[in-house]
Amino acid sequence: MHTLDHQSIGNLLRAIAGTRLLVVGDFMVDRTIYGEASRISPEAPTPVIRVAETRQQLGGAGNVVRNVDSLGGEVWCAGVVGDDEAAGILKELLCEVRACRACSMIQEPGRKTTLKTRVVAAQAGRSLSRAQEGASLYGHQQVLRFDEETTHAVSADTTAQILGFAADVIGDVQGVVISDYAKGALQPTFLQELIGMARAACKPVFVDPKARDLSRYRGATVLTPNAAEAEAALGISFSAAADVSSIAWERAVQDRLEELSLDALLITRGPEGLSLIDRTGFHHFPTSAREVFDVTGAGDTVLAAFALAVASGASCREAAQLGNLAAGVAVGKAGAAVVYPFEVERELDARHFSAESKIRPRDEIGALAEALRREKKKIVFTNGCFDLLHVGHMYLLREAKKLGDVLIVGLNSDASVRRLKGDERPIVSQEDRADAIAALECVDYLVVFDEPDPMDLLQSIRPDVLVKGNDYGEAEVVGAEFLKGYGGVVRLVPVRQGISTTRLLEKIRSGG
Repeated sequence: MHTLDHQSIGNLLRAIAGTRLLVVGDFMVDRTIYGEASRISPEAPTPVIRVAETRQQLGGAGNVVRNVDSLGGEVWCAGVVGDDEAAGILKELLCEVRACRACSMIQEPGRKTTLKTRVVAAQAGRSLSRAQEGASLYGHQQVLRFDEETTHAVSADTTAQILGFAADVIGDVQGVVISDYAKGALQPTFLQELIGMARAACKPVFVDPKARDLSRYRGATVLTPNAAEAEAALGISFSAAADVSSIAWERAVQDRLEELSLDALLITRGPEGLSLIDRTGFHHFPTSAREVFDVTGAGDTVLAAFALAVASGASCREAAQLGNLAAGVAVGKAGAAVVYPFEVERELDARHFSAESKIRPRDEIGALAEALRREKKKIVFTNGCFDLLHVGHMYLLREAKKLGDVLIVGLNSDASVRRLKGDERPIVSQEDRADAIAALECVDYLVVFDEPDPMDLLQSIRPDVLVKGNDYGEAEVVGAEFLKGYGGVVRLVPVRQGISTTRLLEKIRSGG
């Protein structure tokens, strides 16, 4: 089986940009209460949580929408909400999705909008780091979750309105995603009408199913159940011990595909990765060994990535590889997280021990920085020629990284270095200098710039912290006043005395 390389994944990520999907399903609000477990209640053997922060985000089908947005697609969405406060919150959150082109949330009187509330706590005296926000007093488990919801079937009028919206927009989209969380919005007749409408318009249909009766989804293009859901629905084991390589096993699954008029099953198998079964056979995509913080919402990420890829023209096998990489990013984050294209490329390179994806094009660096800010990352920036990379450079970069979450390095191009230091410089080409710096663990991203100074780059990135060596005065640092204007800070790192590229060159030339 052909494995996509970095260039192929990059091409695929560019291809899905602007791909248009209709997302229909069970929309909900995920609320997380963060706090500190300071003591045990005298009233019951439960921790007392001192609340520090409450966050709200889209869940269920809404999390698919969030990931379509973050991966660069465009989205139309439809579902049902109640006549309650959570409905207003959900609609406000949808309005914040920049890629949402149109939305139809039908309000049913007396119905509850699904609201899931999780309580996440740290032990007293221990604050939660960004990487550990999904962890609690009990390792990587939340202390408590409670759900407020209505799960009975929606009314015929609601169904008709959602189908009417779908009929209006089906010509504008390239694929349909159905996110079924068994909350009552997706009844069998409705599903068959929606799937039939999409297939009549030659639009692929991707379904994350909850029902054991897969005939509800007959005629869809691809179903994306997890292993437990697939086993319950098909009566076929997808455990690690199952002989998934046997012809009999493979044929049994393919028979079900034919019976249900499906093109493929994409089964998410947790730490074992993804398995794609289509009419040509069985294809497995193993995951990469990594620390898993939270699997919440990883299936939504896979669904969004896979659907975008297939709808943009990729094969199911290519799309499954993209979904596998996206899932690898998602499980390394807390909660139902979104995944960005640059993170997918980083995940691929991390699996293949390459620093290539750290080096970003100049025209993409502003969007990358904006995505990092949306992830609440503290961005540190420094810049230089870094010709003949030496211990002084490495000390500066390591110290810079300590000042935030993400270190972006601006590297002067060869032409820029010549303008600054003369025609004999640089000694090392910009490609080799970029590779050397990107190989350093403390460096997260690098961008080459051609101007004599990094002012334009700073305006694109808008870092939280600007770092230079203390051989400069703060008044001499290009961009210092610009950063201060929006609340950024400048930090001067002590330079290593007696070490510089100029001195190294003098020593080499003198034969010393």
